[in-house]
Amino acid sequence: MTQTDDLIKQMSKDRPGFKEKFEHYNQQFDYAVAIVNLRKLVGLTQQQLADKVGVPQSTIARWETGDGNITMKNMERIAAAVDKQLVIEFK
Repeated sequence: MTQTDDLIKQMSKDRPGFKEKFEHYNQQFDYAVAIVNLRKLVGLTQQQLADKVGVPQSTIARWETGDGNITMKNMERIAAAVDKQLVIEFK
């Protein structure tokens, strides 16, 4: 276990609600990374992706930094805009 893991475990124990918030933001970060990777894979700028999705460039920027609480509907819109399929799986 790393020091970070130890810290997360301790804070989860000491602070009610910390674990749930951490998991939420960790998930948002995973989505952000996926969006950045997809955009770069298809060779688009944030503005170009925004135009295809029909949102302002600032929205793409927020999604890519994990600041925006992206919905599955918006993830589907991103996938459709670049002719990809959104795949959701349980692990």
